[in-house]
Amino acid sequence: MSERQRAATTARGDRALSPVGGFRGQVTLDGPSGTGKSSVARAVAARLGASYLDTGAMYRAATVAVLDAGVDPEDAEAVAHVVAGTRIEVGTAADTERVEVDGTDVAVRIRGAEVTRTVSAVSAVPAVRRRLVDQQRSLVAAADAVVVEGRDIGTVVLPDATVKVYLTAAPEARAQRRAAQLGLTTPDEVADLAADLRRRDEYDSRRADSPLRPAADAVVVDSTDLDRDQVVDRVVELACSAVEVGS
Repeated sequence: MSERQRAATTARGDRALSPVGGFRGQVTLDGPSGTGKSSVARAVAARLGASYLDTGAMYRAATVAVLDAGVDPEDAEAVAHVVAGTRIEVGTAADTERVEVDGTDVAVRIRGAEVTRTVSAVSAVPAVRRRLVDQQRSLVAAADAVVVEGRDIGTVVLPDATVKVYLTAAPEARAQRRAAQLGLTTPDEVADLAADLRRRDEYDSRRADSPLRPAADAVVVDSTDLDRDQVVDRVVELACSAVEVGS
């Protein structure tokens, strides 16, 4: 049975998404933009009573600092220097978003077009990745149960995680989902967004440090024809099976 079929079968029996107790461990959720990682990860964390960490928000926060400093995002040394002197803080609650740069709330700004265009270059700098990965591991270590989303969590940040999921979807579906999130409606806007997604995928997949790819032991879930609840059910099922807790 495919991952799509399993998710659909599970979801049909549990549309209320009832909470699950007893999970202890780490669930990693990797994949490209537009696959629904954030909404799925938050919902899974809520179901499992777990903490939630959006590592992408941390790289976007670092990008805000680089933009405000006025340095060239392609200048790795300058970028590393700026980020090394920046305090980046993120919350770990599934029901709220807290992202701060040196005490300033940037939760809305990090989702803007300027940051989106620049974040791949900033996140490709090895010194930036090392600094933020250390911070991510510290946040995970403080939680008994946590759902972590990103692009290199199962391969680099948490290679020994309890459950690893790689979430993917067809490019057209990803572009439509991201357009809906951003309120874009015209064909030209959606086409431009699709081009941006392809560009970032290529950039992140080819970077030398922590490229975007599924971990060898990750379960690949294609969300193209699934709604969010179906994907959430499948990930929760995987988590429960890994630690043998009841749902």
